[in-house]
Amino acid sequence: MPHIQMLWPLPISSWRSESPTISFTGVGIFLGCCIALAICRTLVYKNWLTSVSLPPSPPRHWFWGNKDFLNQAHRHVLLGTVYKQELGDIISAVTPTHTTVFVNTMELATELLEKQTAATSGRPRAVMANEILGWGTSPAFRKHDERHKKMRRVMASALHPAAARSYSSQHLDTTLGFLRSVAANPESFMDATNAAVGSFIMRLAYGYVSKTTKDPLLAMVHESFRYLGVATSTYFLVNDFPILRYLPRWFPGAHFQRFGKTGHDMRLRYANETFDMVFDQVRNGRIERPSYVSGLLESKGGENVNEEDIYLIKWTAASLFTAGSTTTASIVNSFFLMSSLYPEIAKKAQSEIDSVVGRERIPSLQDRCSLPYTDAMVQEVMRMCPPVPLGLAHLATEDIEFHGYRIPQGTTINPNIWAILRDPNHFASPHTFNPTRFLGSKPEPDPRKYIFGFGRRVCPGSHVANNGAWILCAGILSVFDVRPSPQLEAKVASLGGRESIKLYELTEPHGLFGDALPFSCQITFRDPVSVSVLENST
Repeated sequence: MPHIQMLWPLPISSWRSESPTISFTGVGIFLGCCIALAICRTLVYKNWLTSVSLPPSPPRHWFWGNKDFLNQAHRHVLLGTVYKQELGDIISAVTPTHTTVFVNTMELATELLEKQTAATSGRPRAVMANEILGWGTSPAFRKHDERHKKMRRVMASALHPAAARSYSSQHLDTTLGFLRSVAANPESFMDATNAAVGSFIMRLAYGYVSKTTKDPLLAMVHESFRYLGVATSTYFLVNDFPILRYLPRWFPGAHFQRFGKTGHDMRLRYANETFDMVFDQVRNGRIERPSYVSGLLESKGGENVNEEDIYLIKWTAASLFTAGSTTTASIVNSFFLMSSLYPEIAKKAQSEIDSVVGRERIPSLQDRCSLPYTDAMVQEVMRMCPPVPLGLAHLATEDIEFHGYRIPQGTTINPNIWAILRDPNHFASPHTFNPTRFLGSKPEPDPRKYIFGFGRRVCPGSHVANNGAWILCAGILSVFDVRPSPQLEAKVASLGGRESIKLYELTEPHGLFGDALPFSCQITFRDPVSVSVLENST
């Protein structure tokens, strides 16, 4: 693997302090025609909406619409609380040329995204994310066309349920390495999580084994996701006026172009370098470890593979991170958080593991069906801390009349997963962490049905992500006690306690993913037996 140096000109953190849109000082004249056209379009659009209107929206500017709302922190919480009370469970947000509709309940999301899947399986154009950053090559963000269908079929070969079960020994190896990393440096447990999950996917996709939690290739992959998170959670003017994508990067105010170039090059680099590494092994007949890419290349003729198959294999392999690693890492880091806040619940799960598995080894995936409380605890983490709080956006590919409203063709649709999984109509005391809600004769809805998507756009890596998250969490319980640090206790107290709705402030305020913000906790071995388990396991 070539040496990878992490170089980019603009720290991603600065994008919250600098306007991510274009300076009107630099491009006012250029935008004049665009704005005039948009005004005309808006007038025509309003006249077209005759008998049936859009769903209600938050207060908006006469021209820019809800641009400011789309930039707000934790907008999934606003949609599921304040605006839910004021506007209902179907809410719209408009900008000069786009409309977005949010739905807050599982009934509405199911009706719109599963029962009407023929009309809602598209993905929005999203110029900033898909075209400038290049994420349109990913099956997760690509429009639902023939190539997208081919990509999902290719990915199914590695990610379907039977294939996911076949990775059990690799999951166990990954978990043991992860637990040893945490034991060696408990303050860096988040780095250990990200490295373990990323390494598992890299080995699955490319046969690449990472040797360190600071692997530069994994760092580049994770950083590219941060660029994606900014692009999907920030209002960029280029999404409303696609012609702006042709502005040169040196143009005054065109910060978004420089930002996009860095993120695009980063994504292209890791996709090409990892694919080329395996392709060279196939051409030379020296495959170091069988992998998703090597298996597909050999099945398609090896060095004689055609360009279409190269495209499908390269970009589906790169997208395995989207399919599994980000979701899994988010769940596991949230598990550390909730375990530290609810040690009495962790103790119950530990007692179950001790009685079923014993103390001589850590749990494996084969033990899962015999550990219902442990499974329920992981489910409750998924419910309380959904990895993608607003889901991945769908696109209405035709006009839809929905509960008295019109959803025009071209509308973006977001299911508010956070609100769906906190709905008091389905979850008793929804802000309380309570795994027993999923046990007994009348369990509450399984969050795994919702956090991995809807309809034809369900995440193809859901089975791998689900298994990977469970075994890492079960491993944590079997070996470690997790307690809150004084700093975390003080922060939680300032938010109103561990059952306060304000705990969302412990998660990323912006971005596609609802990851836990960095926090400190006390991670210690349960007892000397736990130490020997890690020392003696192979």
